[in-house]
Amino acid sequence: MSMHRLIVTFLLGMLFVNNLPASQIYWLSDIAPSKEQAKEMRSSHGGMVIQGKQGYSKKLWLRKGDSIVDSTYVEQSDVPLILVAPNASQTQVAFSNKGYANITYEMKNEGYYNLFMIDRQVVDGVLQENVLKNEALSHSCRNGHGHVKDMVPPLYFKGTSFDIIRERLPRESFHLRIGSGDIVSYKVLLDGKPVSGATVTMSTQKGWTKTLKTDSEGRAAFEMIRDYYPPWHEFKKRHMENFLIIAKYESNESGIYQGKHYNNIHYTATAAGNYYPSARDYKSYAYGLLIGLIGLTSSVFFIYFHRRRRANQYQEKRLA
Repeated sequence: MSMHRLIVTFLLGMLFVNNLPASQIYWLSDIAPSKEQAKEMRSSHGGMVIQGKQGYSKKLWLRKGDSIVDSTYVEQSDVPLILVAPNASQTQVAFSNKGYANITYEMKNEGYYNLFMIDRQVVDGVLQENVLKNEALSHSCRNGHGHVKDMVPPLYFKGTSFDIIRERLPRESFHLRIGSGDIVSYKVLLDGKPVSGATVTMSTQKGWTKTLKTDSEGRAAFEMIRDYYPPWHEFKKRHMENFLIIAKYESNESGIYQGKHYNNIHYTATAAGNYYPSARDYKSYAYGLLIGLIGLTSSVFFIYFHRRRRANQYQEKRLA
């Protein structure tokens, strides 16, 4: 085992002693568990946020399950988290267990915030390392856009040995919304190096699921599904849907963690995101509506003039 891995193992063993139940998938979600709690949330560049007098705050809930559709909300957790701000400063934060396990943090700085929850335990001779990750953007158009170019690249966090990173799109900016039809690529890293053969699964809020294996560069690319088909008059270009990413990898390494021997390591990383209707869909709806209006208008004028002509063609005349 590398010196870096030994250091990380020691630090995590000191910090994260309250383990979650094993053999479960956990993730961090900004979807409120009730309509009442959702009232304080609003859609922004960074997904769902809370807007206050001092700016935005991000609120996340701990959920259990391998899909958005079936995941439940966890009532309590004492596992601490690490918040990495856009300026790379790190803060240890904790869940509030009022109602459900949730975490709220202020987004004072502009850029991407990364929240990590890392749980490690040995179960039946297997070291299970679960990394829960949430990336949220804080941006206000009042600050301008000329300075954001260097703030777009993703964070490579050295505090965990296993990580999943969303690669940026060629046209990436703080105003970019992932849309249906876009190719979204994730890279899986182990000790900062790409992992080939890792399993990556994407599942959407409406139940669509796809699983891929990472290539030699640790990359798995998904084409976002188009699953929004409302009537023309109900189409909303800012309609938001959520998706969940789960990465898994196994390594035949042996060692000792918290006094327990293991002969295999099972890594799991989760990350959530959101996507919107494609701009092409919006334009298609607009063009369709325009064509429909032109057709309707033409029909009205045709009927009107046709009846007018017929009315003028046959006129009653009286002879003296």
